[in-house]
Parts: sequence; C-alpha cells; structure tokens
Amino acid sequence: MCHHYRGARRLPDWMVSEFSIRTNLALIESLRGDYYPLSVVPVIRQAEGEPAGDEWEVAGMEWGLLPRWWKPSDKAPKRSTFQRKVFNARCESVHEKPTFRDAFRRRRCLIPADCFFEKGHYFHTEDGEPFCFAGLWESWRAGEGEASEASADGWVLTCTLLTTEPNGAVRGVGHHRMPVLLTSAEAARVWLESDPADRGAFERLFEPFSGRLVVEPAES
Repeated sequence: MCHHYRGARRLPDWMVSEFSIRTNLALIESLRGDYYPLSVVPVIRQAEGEPAGDEWEVAGMEWGLLPRWWKPSDKAPKRSTFQRKVFNARCESVHEKPTFRDAFRRRRCLIPADCFFEKGHYFHTEDGEPFCFAGLWESWRAGEGEASEASADGWVLTCTLLTTEPNGAVRGVGHHRMPVLLTSAEAARVWLESDPADRGAFERLFEPFSGRLVVEPAES
C-alpha cells in the first residue's frame, strides 16, 4: 500500500498546458506538505456543472474513500476507521468492489504529487517533475455533529489512489505494490475520459511505471 506521499509544489507542466484548471489553484500551495491517510489533499476533478472534459478544478479531499452508502457499524463505528482501510484501491478489482465501483464509473480524478514513499525510501521521477496518481473521489453527507475539514456545506469529500504491481525500483526495496502514475496529458485523459466498461483502455495505464524512478532513502 502507498500510505505516504509528498504533495506537488506546483501542477505538472503538461497539465497546465493541456487542461483548463478553472478554480482553487491556491489549494495546491496552501495544502502542500507530506500527506498520510485522512489528510486533506488537493485533487483535480471535473468542474461541477461543466460538460465532460471541458474544465477542471482543484478540491480539498480527505485521503480515504467514503462511499455514499456508508453508515456506522460495529466494525467501523467512526468513518475514520473505515477510511483508514480504503486509502488505496487495487487497479485489478476497482471496477467491481462495492466501495470503489461507482466512483470508478463516475468520479475519476488526478492527485498531484512530487514523490511517494515506500519501505523507508522516497521515489520521484528522473527529471524531478511533478506527476499525478490515478485517483477516485466521492462525496458523503455528514450527519449532525460530524463536521468535515474538507467541506463547509455538510458534504464530506474523500479520495483514494490506485495501486498496481511494482516496477523494478519499488520491488528493489521490498514492496509489493506501487501507485498508478500518470506523467502525460494523454495518460491523464485516458484515465479521466475513457468509457469505464472498456477495460482495454485502462490496461496500459495500470502497468507498472516504465520510466526511471530516482530512489532516495528517507532521513533517519
């Protein structure tokens, strides 16, 4: 699982040139930092009310997906308990798991980052450019007394990032999964705009990252 990443200091150049990001760009800077599950993180999603693929916005969301149908139970009396189990989604089963499948069909997103952390090491691209994780987002209606840091109108916005098999660099530190990385506008559009029923459209995206990753040990 990927449980720690560093937020992007800015949007990737390919996103700035190819996407019309309409609102809340200041969130990239204001929320910049090291993120862990339940952190509020900046997410790129389709601007509400716009035609598909037209304009996009940055929204702050809690990291750990909470589907609309979730209710407290004996196993998960608090939403944070549930969210800590779903901050990653396996790309192989994301289309069929009840927690993720509706978001996969309707609410795919991009989660910008500078690097991610596995097994005591940070990983970033060779050129040091920001990239995006393939992500999903959801909105859940908070009950009385359930305030959300991510939304002021009663809706809790949450997200998760997809993982896949590790490439050589990640496997080299002994980890069995890595995030699905998107490093071009073409890859991002395939993720955001493809028909969810067309599994073939996603197959190349879900392959382990083929570019070179720089591996840096975390400071002890």
